[in-house]
Amino acid sequence: MSALASAPEGGLAGPALAGPALAGPALAGPALAGPALTDTVLMDTLLADTVLVGVDIVDGDRLARAAARGGSVFARRLTTPAERGRGPGVAAFSVKESLIKAVGVRPPGFTWHDFEALPVPPSGWAARLLEEAAGELAGSTGVPLDAGTAYAVRGASALAARARLAPGPTAGPVAGAARWGEGGGLFVSLAIVYVEEEGTPS
Repeated sequence: MSALASAPEGGLAGPALAGPALAGPALAGPALAGPALTDTVLMDTLLADTVLVGVDIVDGDRLARAAARGGSVFARRLTTPAERGRGPGVAAFSVKESLIKAVGVRPPGFTWHDFEALPVPPSGWAARLLEEAAGELAGSTGVPLDAGTAYAVRGASALAARARLAPGPTAGPVAGAARWGEGGGLFVSLAIVYVEEEGTPS
């Protein structure tokens, strides 16, 4: 199973600015699980079957202009009332695009509120995986991914992710987490979507 599936390009973010090292299969399977990542047990046991990965890279000025034009309508469409004070602000579009790319599709019934920033960071193996993957991506882009949080994944997007991950009968809810950063005129975001099986080491 591929760890990365890109959603159709377009919308506010426009065509992806990722080069060959960041787009498509390069972040899936062996390329993501390179020497630095395979040192951890979680990469050996979990990545191939239980984690979906998405990346979004967008021109920072373009993102800011879109948010300024959309104003409060833009914010209400993209974010829930609960997350507006704790998410990535105007960059919510890019972060949620990376979550969509992890899921692989905008399924029927999709809304931007399928993904909600939570007031807590990711924990356990998911936090460790995201930390290592963020370091790899920062090394490739030159943009440190120094902010992040856990995400709830609900609705149509949760159903689509569960269909791709095909978890066992003891699986918990679909969850997500993201890291993001800005530099050199770019905004870069990285997301993982996963289902933790009962008994998975934390």
